[in-house]
Amino acid sequence: MLKNYIKIAVRNIWRKKAFTMINIVGLGVGLATCMLIMLFVRHELSYDKFNKNASRIFRITFHGRIGGKEINIAGAPAPAGPAIANDYPGVEAYTRISQEGSYVVKNGQEKFKEDRVVFADSNFLRIFSIPLLKGDPKTALTEPNTLVLTESMARKYFGAADPVGKSLEMGTRGLFRITGVCGDIPSNSHFHYDFFVSLKSKKLGEKWLSSGAHTYILLREGYPVEKLAAQNQQIIRKYIGPEIQEFLGISLEEYLRKGDSFGLKFQPLTDIHLRSNLENELESNGDVKYVYVFSVIALFILLIACINFMNLSTAGSANRAKEVGVRKVLGSLQQQLIRQFLAESVLLTFLALTVACAIVLLVLPGFNELAGKQFDIRAVFNFKMISYTIVGCLLIGLAAGSYPAFFLSSFKPISMLKGSLQIGMKSGWLRNSLVTVQFVVSIGMIISTIIVSQQLRFIQNKKVGFDKDKVIILHDTYIIGDKLNAFKEEIEKMSQVNATSFAGYMPAGSSNSGNDGFKAESIPDQVSPFRLRTYSIDENYLSTLGIALSLGRNFSKTFSSDSAAVLVNEAAVKQFGWKKPIGQRISTIGNGSEGSKRTYTVVGVTKDFHFESMHQHIAPLIMYYGGDRYQIALRITSSDIPDFLKTLGEKWKAQTDIPFSYSFLDERFNKMYESEKRIGELFGIFASLGVMIACLGLFGLATFTTIQRTKEIGVRKVLGASVMSIVALLSQDFLKLIIVAIVIATPIAWYGMDQWLKDFAYKIHIQWWIFALAGLLAVGIALLTVSFQSIKAALMNPVKSLRSE
Repeated sequence: MLKNYIKIAVRNIWRKKAFTMINIVGLGVGLATCMLIMLFVRHELSYDKFNKNASRIFRITFHGRIGGKEINIAGAPAPAGPAIANDYPGVEAYTRISQEGSYVVKNGQEKFKEDRVVFADSNFLRIFSIPLLKGDPKTALTEPNTLVLTESMARKYFGAADPVGKSLEMGTRGLFRITGVCGDIPSNSHFHYDFFVSLKSKKLGEKWLSSGAHTYILLREGYPVEKLAAQNQQIIRKYIGPEIQEFLGISLEEYLRKGDSFGLKFQPLTDIHLRSNLENELESNGDVKYVYVFSVIALFILLIACINFMNLSTAGSANRAKEVGVRKVLGSLQQQLIRQFLAESVLLTFLALTVACAIVLLVLPGFNELAGKQFDIRAVFNFKMISYTIVGCLLIGLAAGSYPAFFLSSFKPISMLKGSLQIGMKSGWLRNSLVTVQFVVSIGMIISTIIVSQQLRFIQNKKVGFDKDKVIILHDTYIIGDKLNAFKEEIEKMSQVNATSFAGYMPAGSSNSGNDGFKAESIPDQVSPFRLRTYSIDENYLSTLGIALSLGRNFSKTFSSDSAAVLVNEAAVKQFGWKKPIGQRISTIGNGSEGSKRTYTVVGVTKDFHFESMHQHIAPLIMYYGGDRYQIALRITSSDIPDFLKTLGEKWKAQTDIPFSYSFLDERFNKMYESEKRIGELFGIFASLGVMIACLGLFGLATFTTIQRTKEIGVRKVLGASVMSIVALLSQDFLKLIIVAIVIATPIAWYGMDQWLKDFAYKIHIQWWIFALAGLLAVGIALLTVSFQSIKAALMNPVKSLRSE
């Protein structure tokens, strides 16, 4: 019996090639899109869940309000972990890491620049379930000047040899003995390091109000984190209260009465990647908002495809009424007819699934590049993914086949054979509703794509307060050592170089700036310091980057007093409330050690410039005179950039055998918006797919409608109707549905994109023409789709139309 069902299904599919192709391709594209998006979503949701104790690990974060400014830091005071573990029995263990940037790692004559280096407590690998492949996990990082490296780094430096017991030279810190080899960090981790150096090799701050470390705690089984969080104020009073008294000369209670505050939070490990955007994050995190958005998009794309499938199934079933009547007269039972229709529908869905799998395999490399992931075939075709997909296809097939299966098979054969049953009319309202839903989704995605594109264009074209074009940043120039000044002077002699500057801090930098607490002499009753961003620059920094002064002067070598001078931006002037900023004096609060408090005089004010993302307002900035020697910024005039870089690389190689590394300032600036750019590209692709699938369905329905009204068209032509009037007649019903969809989609899309734009401090205003353009696009595409069949029907010879009936 099953064989017979399949044979009949194949015959019906083959007889209706056009409908079948539209059905299979539309649903296949929808399934493929859904599979790819869910692959991305599942990966995002899996972050840090590979850890055995993921549910019991929490990161300590530092929050508060200082001088009217909110602080939210991913790290915690260095003493916080030991103190909390000692005071609260519910805390089983703590561990900390501290990163310092890149290192030049040497193994004999081989030298490599390594960025993924971190100092870690001895129990870090054990708490985070990172397997130690070689070495003793209990002693691997217990001694100073020891390190554990990952398996890939072991192969890079030592090949197949066992590295345990051997040494590597870590920059200027000297030799470090290798005590273990660990597995590579999984891609779904919120940190990725290749070298874990013993934290005992580095001195951390001893004060709660000094620099800290990223600190994690492991709670005991059954101990609720809420119980520990309830002790927050007790921890603050015990440890931070005395330091407030020491640094500021006031009690904690008085400090809190002024509106300032301090506090610790305990963040679940599995929340870090998607729900954390704090200062000093170890890496750029994702955003759970986009996970929700893409999940909804996947469902919408699949919904559009399923609506097509169901629409065309119900439309096509109207032509099978007589077939059902004949079958029932010949003795077919209703249950047999139900199974036949369902078998055909399920077979179609699995053919669509085959198409979807082929599409996924073809586009996976491009999707990886777009999504910034490294998925392979195993990620797509695993048991869980296949199981979900098969179950989904069964449900789609059963749902789409349910109308002809249960509705058609229930009628009496005499009604069907006489042709008195108007099946197409009975299901018309359903098809119209489904088409409207399709275009609501498609139009909403078109509007979203236009708004995202407009916002990205606004960011890229907005004046940022400095000239980011033709500025090259040379990285890690400190490596050259004593020859650095001579190297810089040699570069300045190149005809293509217009200006140079030592630039430890750059706009759009990964470690963008420091932070210090400042008090102003002009505010005698200032209790809490203002926590401000800080740069260290030289006298050429402003001219190299094209940053303008609004008041005062720049730093200069001719003024020996400039070692105690600062430049501030206009936002800092507003923060301090100065009307005449030049000559104002500000002091740092220090860290309690002798000589840590310093006083500076303001000698100049720069115009505000965007040194951070446009997600934030321009923050107050203090610039010290000095210029860290980690990078050199070059402003060039050369149009032949490849030739210039070749010459510059040769000069670099003459100084050191460390690989030449550089970046362009404009590219670094644009990189801050990679996430938004990716969102825009994905919205554009998904909107195009949604419209394409919806139009496939519309084309199929237009074809069905034309066939149903063949006799009517012939009669109208005989009575003198023009081609245009017939085209208008066949198109107007679909056009009404599109207009209804525009009316519904517009407020929904406006609200959604208005919420998205709230993440930007500098943003566009949503204009009316965006909705008009999206509506015109939808109407135009729909009319083009429908008009093909309408014109074909209108041009048909009426004699043939009437004779066919």
